[in-house]
Amino acid sequence: AHRLFDNIIIPVCSPALLASGPPLNEPRDLFRHTLAHIDWSRQGVTWPNWSMWMHAAGVDDFDDSRTLVFGSSTDATQAALDGNAVALADFAMVANDLSQGRLVRPFELGIRVAPEFAYFLVYPEAVKDDARVAAFREWLIEEAAKTPT
Repeated sequence: AHRLFDNIIIPVCSPALLASGPPLNEPRDLFRHTLAHIDWSRQGVTWPNWSMWMHAAGVDDFDDSRTLVFGSSTDATQAALDGNAVALADFAMVANDLSQGRLVRPFELGIRVAPEFAYFLVYPEAVKDDARVAAFREWLIEEAAKTPT
């Protein structure tokens, strides 16, 4: 197994929401937007939610009772893509949408998920010396090293 990169949760929204909605100059401006995240806990780890993000941003009076809570990160991200919410999303899962301009990152602050939930390349040890596996492993590790954090 090779650790490729950490899992980082970031706020994202559509460019249209950013252009037409209330401005997002500081974290407290998010109070005027619909916020979406997922509700997930396993092995004593809770996936970052808006309360956690706001606390990390120095906002201590956030009321999370008005957030949209989804069962999957795909649904939360789709709400952002549709222009309906600012969502907390896994950077690796939305990197293409960010680079293509379908989503924007209104704030740089991201929350790292517990290390055991990082992205790993895993393969059977019996094939580690196979030239195809070695070539793929080397390529993937190089590509992962280019991933911004």
